[in-house]
Amino acid sequence: MTKATKNHMDRVASTGCVICREYEGQRTPGHVHHIADGSNPRSDFMTACLCESHHTGAVGVHGMGVKQFCRLFRLPTEYHLLGLQNKYLAIDQKEGTNA
Repeated sequence: MTKATKNHMDRVASTGCVICREYEGQRTPGHVHHIADGSNPRSDFMTACLCESHHTGAVGVHGMGVKQFCRLFRLPTEYHLLGLQNKYLAIDQKEGTNA
């Protein structure tokens, strides 16, 4: 893993779960979730932070499947997690909470 990749993934993880922040207004620690279509290759720069519950839990993207997860959280596609992630990276940078 390159220094740039590690830096990016650390910043993504530092934002907390994007679903918790968007829907509950809470910064919940989480894991980096890779976003890709099916079994296509994953990129460490196509990632969003999700807490354990929203990542692998019963209401998680891996727990219930991508389609049901997106339906539950009213996301047109899994790729919309990237929009939420970028939003919180920008907010944190502006507030100085994400180096």
